[in-house]
Amino acid sequence: MKTKLMALVTALVLLVTVNVPAFATAKPASADSGVHVMYTNTDSVSAYLDFSGTRADCSAIVEGKSGTTKITATVYLKRVVGTTKTTVKAWTGLSTSGESFYFDDSYYVSSGYNYELEIKAKVYRGGTVESVSVADTGYCG
Repeated sequence: MKTKLMALVTALVLLVTVNVPAFATAKPASADSGVHVMYTNTDSVSAYLDFSGTRADCSAIVEGKSGTTKITATVYLKRVVGTTKTTVKAWTGLSTSGESFYFDDSYYVSSGYNYELEIKAKVYRGGTVESVSVADTGYCG
């Protein structure tokens, strides 16, 4: 009798958990959707790519949380053809002390291509290091 009761309880538990609905989003959340990544050391990270003729104007900002001691970053400008991304310019060895990192530079590119500006940064705070990255895309007509 005890074995039958345990089998019945187990079957009921399985039946109840199988019928729990699952929720998912059909597409990734956009920047203005109200859904944001939660970082440990970082308040925000952003990249901006704009074109003036064939000049790519590139900028990026990383804001660390209070107590951030250092932010290091590398910024990549990439040409995008289909699914292939080719780095055309990389700004390396960029670093700053404190809670904020700002980058602003320009580079001349070939027209008729899509480009991506990506920043990869490391944010140092309280003995931990957090890696963050973000990208922006644009077309140089």
